[in-house]
Amino acid sequence: MKRKINICFILLILLISVVTFCSCSKKSYLEKDSNVNDTSGNETSSSSKGNSSKASKDKTSDSTGKCYVQVVGAVNKPGVYELEGDARIFQAILMAGGLREDADESCLNQAQKISDGMKLEIKTKDEAMAAQQSAISDNKVDINTADAKTLMTLPGIGESKANSIIKYRESKGRFNSIEDLKNITGIKEGVYNKVADSIKV
Repeated sequence: MKRKINICFILLILLISVVTFCSCSKKSYLEKDSNVNDTSGNETSSSSKGNSSKASKDKTSDSTGKCYVQVVGAVNKPGVYELEGDARIFQAILMAGGLREDADESCLNQAQKISDGMKLEIKTKDEAMAAQQSAISDNKVDINTADAKTLMTLPGIGESKANSIIKYRESKGRFNSIEDLKNITGIKEGVYNKVADSIKV
């Protein structure tokens, strides 16, 4: 009888040990799995954050444009200057020390946006007058030298188209023929036909 009780007691202890071991093993596995998931989540979050930060940085870099403009003629400090991509002509002039006293301001649209590689030539009042007289002498406007005011005397050429002609000269160089005028946006066959007999290069 006593022996039977001892055997039952031993079996009970073994059963309790097995149950305890299984419970601890399961808890350990769950904790380990939870840690793995948390680590993975943190890595994903960190990766997302990193990518977001990089994208934001790239976006900032792309939106920051620079351009270079050469300013010559009747300014105090002619030269090549670096400006923001959305800068205006008056800002380029200020960078070049401002206009000289003999500069002809009437030929400038100082509110016009600059473009990369632009050559901004500021004429003196005497130079502007000489250009106008030259244009009047044969009743034809030289589209390579005429200022905005002179260009606006042509039929169908308003302030906007006159500024486009000057901008084209500054970025592309001289017109090789009067037909090159049709390369300018806004000047189609109809406008060209109106001015063809009144212009020269």
